[in-house]
Amino acid sequence: MRRLLFLSTLLSTSLSALVSIAPVDIGSKTGFSGTVGGALGSKSGNTNTDDYSLGVRLQYDEGVNYLTWGTFTYNYGKSNSIKNEDKLYTHLRFIHSLYDDNWCSEFFIQSEQDKFKNINNRSLAGAGVRWRIFNSTEMGKGYIGVGALDEKIFYTQSEINPNENNARLNSYLAYTKNFTEFSKLSYIGYYQPKLSDGSDYITSQNIELIVPIFEKLNLMITAFYLYDSHPAIGVKKEDVQYRTSFTWKF
Repeated sequence: MRRLLFLSTLLSTSLSALVSIAPVDIGSKTGFSGTVGGALGSKSGNTNTDDYSLGVRLQYDEGVNYLTWGTFTYNYGKSNSIKNEDKLYTHLRFIHSLYDDNWCSEFFIQSEQDKFKNINNRSLAGAGVRWRIFNSTEMGKGYIGVGALDEKIFYTQSEINPNENNARLNSYLAYTKNFTEFSKLSYIGYYQPKLSDGSDYITSQNIELIVPIFEKLNLMITAFYLYDSHPAIGVKKEDVQYRTSFTWKF
């Protein structure tokens, strides 16, 4: 039997499926806010599997000039007592207004571990600009982001996969649309080629639907696709993930 359990405690929005990917605007929710999301899956019988996921996000919105938010997610899974997922992800972002409400500068740092991609640690830091290209009740909101990042990758078997230090273009398209005050559909797609070699690139597509259940409790359904043209030796180029989870906002 498959079951999903809500995990809660405290804490609003990479690339992971347990906290919202929707872009945020300065002044949309001033002060401190947050979200916590979680899911637990279990299956027994011919195949015994267990999946655990936890994600938290904290945000501070100054209301006029800037906002900052940070995200932490952890995914763990095993099948027939053999671990098949162990992934940790953190991201911190600072957004500052520029000429008007449609233009912002962005600064970010990120760290992740994924033992099943042979990544002991991938850390990066970057900056860029974000342009809100449209904003209406009927159409929703659309964004374009362009910048650059510096990436360091330390592999679990560096004798097979030499560690890397790359400079990449960081570009994305994002869209979000509210259907009611709380129901929301969001999309974000990234394209990150190496500046020294355009054939070495990472692209990802992430779409989510958030539906309210009761008061501040929401159901989140996400689909995620990632393509790495030059992954570590022994690692597949494509990753596809579907997830249903619960989130609690405050």
